[in-house]
Amino acid sequence: MRATKTGEEIKALIAEAHLMKKAASILDISDRPDAQEMARKLKLSSSDKLELAEKLRSLARLENLDVYPVETERVVRKGETKTYTYWYASWRLGKKVRNVYIGSIRRMSHDEAFTKARKLKAEDLGIDL
Repeated sequence: MRATKTGEEIKALIAEAHLMKKAASILDISDRPDAQEMARKLKLSSSDKLELAEKLRSLARLENLDVYPVETERVVRKGETKTYTYWYASWRLGKKVRNVYIGSIRRMSHDEAFTKARKLKAEDLGIDL
């Protein structure tokens, strides 16, 4: 998977959760009751961060797509051609790449096309936004 902002957040959350688990296991060895309580809190916080990372995985999957312009030339009259430009999006679906028409460049910006592509990919993957 390509590096995305959400993917980087997931990596940071997982790393932090593992550090918390390691600190909790060290505190568990201690005989002091306040250390035991701190270890319990660290374990809870660690599991919460891992759950959040799992939830963010589907969001990161939606961000992993390409939106790009495609130019096509069509014959308007005899000998005359006109160039049309459209937004297309592509993403992986299993082992295949899915290419989808998004819309005309005149009618939407790149950000609007990206938002529409994310919605289409979410429908394709069966993910609720």
